[in-house]
Amino acid sequence: MKLFRGLRNEAVMRTRNIVSGTASTEPNSVEHSGKTAPAGRKFKPLTLPQILRRNSKSNTSITAPDVPNTSSVITAPLEELLTFEQNLERNRLSAAGQQLIEREERLYGQISEEVVQSTTEREEEKEQLTRDHKALLSQIDLAVKSSLSPDEDSLEALKSAVKAILQEEEQDRQWLKQEGKRPDWRPSECRRHHNTVLQSLVEERMDNAELPPEESNKLRSSLQRDVCGKGRRLQEDLLRVVKDVKGCYPEDMDICNFFGKMYHQAFSAGMRKIEEYGLGMDDCSYLLYWVNVAYPEILQNPELTKVINPEMFGKLLTEELTTPLENQCLTHKEAEVQTLINKVLMVEEQAWMEGSVPELRDNCYFSPLAIDVIQFINAAVKSIEAVWGDTSKVQIIVCLLKDFLNSYKKFQEKVLKGSNNGNSRTVIMAILACVEQFRDYIVNKADIFPVDVKECCLSIVAEMKNIGYTSLTSPIHKDLKSQYSDLGTPVWLEKKKEVFDKLFEGINKHTQDLKGLTDSCHQELLSQLHLEVTVEYVRRLLKRKIKLRDKEMQEQAARLLCEDGQRLHKLFTEAGSREEWLSDILPKIAEVLKLQDISSIQLEIVTLSQAYPDLSEFQVSALLSLKSNLSASAVKRVKKTLLDNQDTTSSQDAPSFFSKTDNINMRRTASS
Repeated sequence: MKLFRGLRNEAVMRTRNIVSGTASTEPNSVEHSGKTAPAGRKFKPLTLPQILRRNSKSNTSITAPDVPNTSSVITAPLEELLTFEQNLERNRLSAAGQQLIEREERLYGQISEEVVQSTTEREEEKEQLTRDHKALLSQIDLAVKSSLSPDEDSLEALKSAVKAILQEEEQDRQWLKQEGKRPDWRPSECRRHHNTVLQSLVEERMDNAELPPEESNKLRSSLQRDVCGKGRRLQEDLLRVVKDVKGCYPEDMDICNFFGKMYHQAFSAGMRKIEEYGLGMDDCSYLLYWVNVAYPEILQNPELTKVINPEMFGKLLTEELTTPLENQCLTHKEAEVQTLINKVLMVEEQAWMEGSVPELRDNCYFSPLAIDVIQFINAAVKSIEAVWGDTSKVQIIVCLLKDFLNSYKKFQEKVLKGSNNGNSRTVIMAILACVEQFRDYIVNKADIFPVDVKECCLSIVAEMKNIGYTSLTSPIHKDLKSQYSDLGTPVWLEKKKEVFDKLFEGINKHTQDLKGLTDSCHQELLSQLHLEVTVEYVRRLLKRKIKLRDKEMQEQAARLLCEDGQRLHKLFTEAGSREEWLSDILPKIAEVLKLQDISSIQLEIVTLSQAYPDLSEFQVSALLSLKSNLSASAVKRVKKTLLDNQDTTSSQDAPSFFSKTDNINMRRTASS
């Protein structure tokens, strides 16, 4: 066997160098047997057969300290040379292992003819070698089991153990290439055994993991303490592996990822055992929190991510195991929130039925309903986010808001039907404040709502606002009905400012009485009232109750429209309306009344339709009918111009106005 001859010759040369080079010069030399030479006595150089015969009778090999550089072996004093037992005792496991490999090759390889050894002696040496090899493996096991100990000696022992393991692996490979009898323990598969020992070590440490009492007492159950203890142990041990243990292994062994995988498997196994038992809500949430958040955060520690790839490990629990837990958690949370928000609405309805007036805060009627509902939903959302680490599962909670808003809208309608109750008006004002809070929440948290649910919720909110504001403006319009009636009539033109003065005074009085709303609701209400009054003004004008027969009457009507429009706009904007665009409506209509040239009228109608795309042919007919001096053909030309340009000039962003003035009677008249 060429391999064994080469290794044997190398060993022989090393022995000759030691004997001939240093034994005769060192004053305190020791023999291979360990005996001390008398003072002044020098050892007689030994020949190779003598050395081999002496070693063949002893189970003790001698080696230099555990240093890889062979030059140090040649120059080292013999007093530093150690026997196998001494190397083993001092945890110089690599050196001890090398000694056994040399003995193994001598006993099982092809032996030089110079060596004379009986069969009995060889068998005894083989048996001793077997015992020594077991002792080495046991010592390697101890070093590996102590790998997570913080002391320096344990780390040095581990370094030497790893070298010994690699030597054993190399010897296994060499034996696999050869034919003939080999030791019973070959292949020793030392590395696989090393992995098994580490796995047992990790499992034992995870099984015995405990929290300090001061931290343990903060958790609600033994399950939570167990999970947290295992997680803490995993984190601390992996950081120790990266800091200390990593340096004891060659890079190609990838020991950090190996440890990471072992701890992952041990933690996962512990989680699976826990999951087999029925879990309460708190424990279920806590377990999911560790699976989805806490454990991934540990693995994302910057110190760990440098050398550990958590993607190799997979999830702590499979979806098959987590799905039932997730469903349990979400179903419970959904039912809990549903119960809470339904109770809030029930309390609100009960208070209204009992005639209670909402609380007045900062001169605004206030209800805690929106705040309570939003808090319950938000708390559940945050709880789910904490358990899952993202917003992927919160939709089941936010979707409850859609059903709640529908129920709240029904309550609003019930309040409006019972408007004879003395507290209905104030309850509506409190509802408007709540609706505003719901709208803000939906807009600000749009990312957690499914698109269709968000749009549906905003639609319900907008409808509730419109219903609420209309319920407050309807009594105003009813009270102003007599003042509206003279608009667009001969009386309006004859008495000039008198008709509008009465209307102005009535509107001003009502705007002063609109109290009890939040600032933003007050602004929105005034904006809606501003729009509704302007629409009513134009609607009355388009009823064709006046005929402007000549240029003078048309110019007079145009002046009145402009003056009324300015005063109306000033009144509402000073009160709080934000509808600035309404200031142009009456002046633009006035311009059509004032113009006499057909081409100019055509151009003005096109301009009007560009500003307000909802301007219809019927409304243009009603407006032009006020100018009784226009011929039928001229009216047709103007209407044709409108139709020719309407599709090309319309803008989707333009406000809607003229469509609000429509009614059946006007359509019927215009079509005739």
